[in-house]
Amino acid sequence: MRSIRCYALLALSFLMLAALQPAHAVDAISVRTDAPAIDLTGVLEFQHSDTDRIQVSTAPGPDGIVRRIEVRAREGGKNWVVFALTNTTDEQIDRLIVVPHYRIVSSGLLWPDLGLSRIATITPSAGDRPDRQDSSTADIFRITLDPGAVVTYVAELRTDAIPQLYLWEPEAYKDKVNSFTLYQGIVIGIAGLLALVLTILFVVKGSIMFPAAAALAWAVLVYIGVDFGFWGKVFDMSIDAERVWRASGEAMLAATLLVFLFAYLNLSRWHVRYSHITIGWLAFLGALVALALLIPPSPRASRASRCS
Repeated sequence: MRSIRCYALLALSFLMLAALQPAHAVDAISVRTDAPAIDLTGVLEFQHSDTDRIQVSTAPGPDGIVRRIEVRAREGGKNWVVFALTNTTDEQIDRLIVVPHYRIVSSGLLWPDLGLSRIATITPSAGDRPDRQDSSTADIFRITLDPGAVVTYVAELRTDAIPQLYLWEPEAYKDKVNSFTLYQGIVIGIAGLLALVLTILFVVKGSIMFPAAAALAWAVLVYIGVDFGFWGKVFDMSIDAERVWRASGEAMLAATLLVFLFAYLNLSRWHVRYSHITIGWLAFLGALVALALLIPPSPRASRASRCS
């Protein structure tokens, strides 16, 4: 009997010690001046709240004290991400928090992620709120870290997750965007020229191979134009319209690729069943395009597109 009582007291002591443990605090990532970009995706702490408020523990400051802060959502979101940065240098550091709207990696297959604004707002534990920068392809916030500062950032999410979060040096990010703009322009120019040449060959030759190849080339041009954000700039499309065009472009690319392979391999001569399979698959892809056009975006997606 005495041993049971001792075990009960011991268990109660452990529970009291666990309850008295300090709240979990995030680890601060050191920001160096010689690092043009830092990938923070793997160190993010995702949290969910039942209300539009959340309380988090900050990273230990220079004095080693862990504080608690409360953040209120501006758009009523209940999904959050927390991370902390520290400046161990003697210089003031300016950085850009960059979260892309869309990445094909891990975007999903059956119900893919078609791109959306990810972050509504970012609240720091100290200092001014980060300024949102204008961008049609990513959520970008400019932050400033004073020498020796340790700042915890709480971001209100518009989605359940984010594909990637990078911390960029402003000039390095500008150079990256400029280099990608040149690359994207070259690729779009080559794709457009190839589509035009194949279309002319189709008119001149009239073989079944050329219309299939021309249709594939035009589908590739449409898809890369959407992926690079080119059509959004040319036609001033909203994020909702770009999502529809992305879904339609992927379906058209798959359909025209199937038609090209069917014509190139001349599958109709092998067996009539291949023609039935091709027609059925094309009907399925056409239904996907119709589904993308008819299903309206969610209210949260529409709100995100209006606020971006």
